[in-house]
Amino acid sequence: MPSTSERTFGQRYTKARDLVEYLKAVPAYAPGNPDLAVAAFDTFVTTVDTANNEVASQTSALQTARDARLDLFKGTYGLIKRAAQIRDYIASVDVKGKNSVEYKKIQKVVMRMRGIRLSKKKVSTTAGATEPKTLSTSEVSFGSMLNAGKEVLQVIKGFTGYAPSSTHITLANFTTFVANLDTKNSEIAEKLTDWDNAIETRADLYATLKERISKIKSALAGQYGRQSNEYKDSLRY
Repeated sequence: MPSTSERTFGQRYTKARDLVEYLKAVPAYAPGNPDLAVAAFDTFVTTVDTANNEVASQTSALQTARDARLDLFKGTYGLIKRAAQIRDYIASVDVKGKNSVEYKKIQKVVMRMRGIRLSKKKVSTTAGATEPKTLSTSEVSFGSMLNAGKEVLQVIKGFTGYAPSSTHITLANFTTFVANLDTKNSEIAEKLTDWDNAIETRADLYATLKERISKIKSALAGQYGRQSNEYKDSLRY
């Protein structure tokens, strides 16, 4: 379901499109400003529609990537579960068991991971708003989780005889997995930039749209007078 802000953008676009159709029916409408002519305004409104579609596309792409990333960190075979599995494997093969240095290191990392609050963070498209240019708390948290995963990787690289039977935690597969987490964080950073640019572009277009609609009404008042039906009927848009 579209957010309240998205419905508002849609309603403003619809009114602008209706105004285009209204102007086509106004006899001899001839504004002095070429940007306010029917054809020019029609083209501009189409640009606004394209911007709406671009925001929808970028929002969907960003949210999908965030959902996938959350599963990589917290899912059934996510980072937290894999790190805990690695910890337990080490306890089972090291002569010192849970008293081994490697076990204690990974246990601390796992506990730290569980204390990091992760969420998929719903994307907001409030009119004129964008996410902070600095990293959000959510993005910092995912970065902290990635670093924790790298710490676990370093531990098992130095663990002699590390050879678990579970394919999810072998050195080769866990190395690839951690690299994929890094790639996913970078991918989301790029998608966030694309989304932010789409939001800002649309905000600028809507500001221009508001200005042009106001000028069109002034043009109608200047051509037909404020008491004319041509001007009065335009006030609904």
